[in-house]
Amino acid sequence: MSQLVVRSLEHRFGTSDVLRDVSFRVEKGEFVSIIGPSGSGKSTLFHLIGKLYEPTSGSIELNGAPIERGMISYMPQNDSLLPWRTIVRNIQLSREVNGQPIDEANLLEWINRSGLAGYEQAYPHELSGGMRQRASFIRALVSEAPLLLLDEPFSALDELTRMNMQRWLLSIWEETRPTVLFITHNIEEALFLSDRVIVLSDKPTVVQRSIRVPFERPRREEITLDAAFIRLKKEIYNELRSVSH
Repeated sequence: MSQLVVRSLEHRFGTSDVLRDVSFRVEKGEFVSIIGPSGSGKSTLFHLIGKLYEPTSGSIELNGAPIERGMISYMPQNDSLLPWRTIVRNIQLSREVNGQPIDEANLLEWINRSGLAGYEQAYPHELSGGMRQRASFIRALVSEAPLLLLDEPFSALDELTRMNMQRWLLSIWEETRPTVLFITHNIEEALFLSDRVIVLSDKPTVVQRSIRVPFERPRREEITLDAAFIRLKKEIYNELRSVSH
């Protein structure tokens, strides 16, 4: 059974059509990236999946049932850590808000695996941008929601930190295989991380194309220099140029 099914989704703000007949599936354990022109409604799509908005028409199902609040875990562009909470208490938050029991030993294990050992009692302002993003991702992961929505989580990071975070994210994903829907503007990032890349058109947005990424896992950074990788990157770039107004 598909983990996420989006059918004929349409959304309108006033008289402005944002999404028009958007349909796609994300299978259980699949890592899918969404890429499209700026303003094409990628974040709006996430808000609809997260039930912050109700669609004008269409449906969104998770595990065969209409999606409801609390069924997904969301990581935004900034880390959104609460400055008055320590790192361990920020990570606990996703379980607190869902009324889930907190396994201290499990949280500390995740903190260790994410390279944050020794920073459990630190506050967000004491950490680097990459460390805060790791804490934010672990907070999303420990909620044990069946679907993770990652909205350009590395866009504010410098290039070297971004590359390190991509490698780290893949290492964690390979271990746990959560179902991930990932928004990015970066074609190389999408290809490096994903099983599939969904290309959106400009507004009113439709799914222009769904591309299966052919490179085997685990992915190594050297793949980005491979001729086949570069050809696919150019193909997606040309696709985006063709759909941008």
